[in-house]
Amino acid sequence: METVNIIKEIVKLPLIERLLVIENAMKSIREETAKGKSLKEGAKALLSDYKTDKDLIAFTSLDSVDFYEAE
Repeated sequence: METVNIIKEIVKLPLIERLLVIENAMKSIREETAKGKSLKEGAKALLSDYKTDKDLIAFTSLDSVDFYEAE
């Protein structure tokens, strides 16, 4: 469904239900933003470990190898 159609349908709802839709949308945006921030902070915290501990990046040597699923 396109955004324009979603908005048209939301406008048809009673006021209390429109507010509920807005609250839920804002909640999902806050949760997604918080998750992104925590992942970013975690990556920053581990950056020095990945730079110095070669065991953590051992499998990156396979990044250029094509992967084929067994049939």
